[in-house]
Amino acid sequence: MTRLRNVVLGGLAALAIGGVASSALAEESASFQNRLTAATIGLPLGALPPPGLYTGLETAYLGMGHGAASTGTFIPGGAKLVLPALAQAVPLLYVPGWNFLGASYAMSVVQAFYNNNSTGSAANQGGPFGTPGALVASGNYTTANTTWNPITLSWNLGGGWFVSTAFNFMAPDGTHTTSGGLFTPNPDYWTFEPAIAVAYLANSWVLAGNFFYDINTKSNGTCCAGALGNNVTSGNTFYGDLTALYKFGKWSIGPVGSFEVQTTGDTGCTAVAAGLGVCNKFAFASVGALVGYDFGPVDLQVWFTDAVASQNAPQGVGGLNLWTRLGFRIWGPEAPKPLVSK
Repeated sequence: MTRLRNVVLGGLAALAIGGVASSALAEESASFQNRLTAATIGLPLGALPPPGLYTGLETAYLGMGHGAASTGTFIPGGAKLVLPALAQAVPLLYVPGWNFLGASYAMSVVQAFYNNNSTGSAANQGGPFGTPGALVASGNYTTANTTWNPITLSWNLGGGWFVSTAFNFMAPDGTHTTSGGLFTPNPDYWTFEPAIAVAYLANSWVLAGNFFYDINTKSNGTCCAGALGNNVTSGNTFYGDLTALYKFGKWSIGPVGSFEVQTTGDTGCTAVAAGLGVCNKFAFASVGALVGYDFGPVDLQVWFTDAVASQNAPQGVGGLNLWTRLGFRIWGPEAPKPLVSK
């Protein structure tokens, strides 16, 4: 277990399930995700940490630059929607030390919050991260939907290799409003998410691939179906977050990347919306780099992602996002004491 504690970056495993719970970016003009791509970069989800209770704070500075336009149709007239936002997530991961089917068991919950930081129309700056001429959406700092993880199972395959499987679900319990010309980019539907992850933790390397498949229920129109209709079901989406870090001393550094691909079409769109192409399938990919430092009880990671492919998505090629993460263990079982001391 000592090698695992040293290589998994200690408390960073506190964020091993869920990542940022809710997206502050629209992937289509009226469909908002319950998962934010790139949120689990830097986390070897295939391997669980030692028994204990973990937490931390992840922050995403989204929409710092929107780059060139996304290919395909996004919103009528070809305009780009930029949602400059600050998103934060606080996880709680519990590893009780139980084994099931030869795997280590864990459960977790992640609560996210966000602020769109934008006001007005195409003529203004769109907030601190906005760009002149971009369409923006207004919003306040508010609660996002909660990510629940009732089960994660992680197997140690030997030779530094680990694999895990998990089931997450996102409940529409965040803030939902369209009043006063404002809207909160929170899905008003449930998302059910099977997940699988692979990790290699040996020889100073941390290699991780985290994969999620989101299955969405029908929107009730509270937010944010709008012109698409109030009975829209957003298509299923496949996500992947990829990490390759080299650890030397207390430092770790390496390339990262992420992708998301809508695998099934939206259903229930109005004829007008479908004719404009705003219900088309989307795809998005980004690459970047990560730097981490182990402070002992607390671990820090900082990384950026830069969009390299964008189809029917708001953030075009060259769109830049910045991320930070703190992780630490807040409780661990004490070593057993002898009944009789000498």
